[in-house]
Amino acid sequence: MLSQILDKLIAFAARDEAALVKAREEWSELAGKVFDDDFLYEERTTAFLEWFALERPGDDGRLPAERFLAEDRITDLDGKWAHALSRSHRSLFEVRELKDGAILVDDLLAGNAFEVVERRKLPGIAEGQLLEARLVANVVTPPDMLFTRAFQFHPQEAAPAMRKLAQRARADGETRAETLFRLLRLRLKALRYGHVAAAKIYAEAES
Repeated sequence: MLSQILDKLIAFAARDEAALVKAREEWSELAGKVFDDDFLYEERTTAFLEWFALERPGDDGRLPAERFLAEDRITDLDGKWAHALSRSHRSLFEVRELKDGAILVDDLLAGNAFEVVERRKLPGIAEGQLLEARLVANVVTPPDMLFTRAFQFHPQEAAPAMRKLAQRARADGETRAETLFRLLRLRLKALRYGHVAAAKIYAEAES
């Protein structure tokens, strides 16, 4: 159900083609530009579409998800899912423990811990992994939390530098969005400069 409503929200937001093109340009400025043949292209595209539908205000100041709730004919349950998605929580997480049907994560930018219900076998997710992800409340079985589809992975060798960067960002009062986009630019830089250790690239940004 979550995936279906998210698809509806994205399709609703993408009706405005001019806004979609403009948002794509903004995303490239914030996160760094990727190309069709880049290793990160698929995960970045998924993340962009979620950001466009759930975080980027339109010219009227409302999020596409908010306009969707006001304009489209939806059932009560669909409306609850759409509302939960409009209040979703994107952050940098560290996987603390993989459990049967759940993942325990620490939010490095907010200082919280979450147990996320997850029955999918997610490739690339292991204990100690640092990644950007989006959490949404499960409106069917509260207070459970769920992941959306967007996962953006960072090099494991850069984990120590990332923890320091996250700690400094919290101390400086930097918004989560600012920190996350800065990290995404670093991930892209590490991809572009493959001859330089990713740990060094992230550490230089932290210092």
